[in-house]
Amino acid sequence: MTPWPSNPDVLVIGAGAAGIGAGLALKRMGLTAAIIEAKPRIGGRAHTDCETLGVTWDRGCHWFHTADRNPLRVLADRLGHGYDHDTTPPMIGTYTDGRWQFGDETRAYVWDRLGYVSDEGAKGRDVSAASLLDRSHRLYPLVHHWFTLMTSREPEEISAADYGRYDDSHVNLPVKDGYGRLMEKIARGLAISCGIEARRITVGASGVVVDTSHGTITAKAVVIAVPARILQEQRIAIDPGYPDWLTATLDAVPMGHYEKVALLFDRPLEPPQPCVYVDIFDPVSTDTEPLNFEISPFGRPIAVAHLAGDHAKAMVEAGEAEAVAFVTETLVRAFGSDLRGHILKAAMTGWTEDPYTRGGYSCALPGHGQARFAFAEPVHDRLFLAGEHTSPTRFATCHGAYLSGIDAAHRAAAMLGLKPPAPDPLWLIEPEMA
Repeated sequence: MTPWPSNPDVLVIGAGAAGIGAGLALKRMGLTAAIIEAKPRIGGRAHTDCETLGVTWDRGCHWFHTADRNPLRVLADRLGHGYDHDTTPPMIGTYTDGRWQFGDETRAYVWDRLGYVSDEGAKGRDVSAASLLDRSHRLYPLVHHWFTLMTSREPEEISAADYGRYDDSHVNLPVKDGYGRLMEKIARGLAISCGIEARRITVGASGVVVDTSHGTITAKAVVIAVPARILQEQRIAIDPGYPDWLTATLDAVPMGHYEKVALLFDRPLEPPQPCVYVDIFDPVSTDTEPLNFEISPFGRPIAVAHLAGDHAKAMVEAGEAEAVAFVTETLVRAFGSDLRGHILKAAMTGWTEDPYTRGGYSCALPGHGQARFAFAEPVHDRLFLAGEHTSPTRFATCHGAYLSGIDAAHRAAAMLGLKPPAPDPLWLIEPEMA
């Protein structure tokens, strides 16, 4: 990354997708900008890991959601970054009642309930998702699991109105070459410095002073592009203080929990019929948690389990060894006990304990379905919020965070007296400009 300028027009805190979007927009508008990132890497919750298991897997986001109108997919095409172009809905196998299913017998019920809550929310019903579901149904645990995967929180904590506002074309394409690696490519040429932690933002009449772990930076405005829980816990101090409306909104749109456990095998796993996505669930045994897996994605000899909500948090607290054992035993139900002998390595994400993330993604609580819209307001006139939590229709997605960063940059530019051009989410820094 290029060195960052002193006294920039705008300082961007956070080099995840939102910070990268903000940086590109500011560069395009001719404003000097610096981006600081507390982590030793960029990308935030877009993090491709090629080292831990020796194969590529994404610890965070890994799909182009709403891919037919996702600008990051278009940028992937321009940059030659690989992803699955097949828009046919993927085959999802289900192992339940001691047998494999590959039709719609179980899936139809799950997706029908997800769609029902979304439809009711779109009608304005600002109630909990759980209140719209039949919790006595034998497949409710699987429905519950999928709601946590979609929102990273429990159905009792999900506003149907917020959930129903999500922009979903149902075209979702996995990123073969890694979502984190894509964000690194998109960010090239930006002035980003990693390993610099923002600690206090002091807003004055004519500018902003930011105290960091590596000294002080002055700017005319700041784009704050960090996960919502970092602000909710006030890990970055703001002088003259967090406004009441901001603390109330952060409490109304809290982050949940989402983790993955990845297992490396000496050979790819093969379900009875070709499919990459598998649910494993035993509705007869009440002490089992459903799990969703990626099985041998792109032919790689791994299985990646997805855990969310309270269960993900509990697994983190229990420790990696227990989480790996739980995931292994779940796979054994479907693939047989000899599977244990083929495991070479295991890895678990740690977003919940990551001091600069602290969770999964955001979801509005029941009764607060309109709360996200408040994030568009500037804080003390010179601080502008970005991140997936600030997007009313694209929350919980990488492209939602990216677009929110562009929007925050344009609002900052307008405050500085610039008449911004129309946003261009496809604008990239050409190599000769870097």
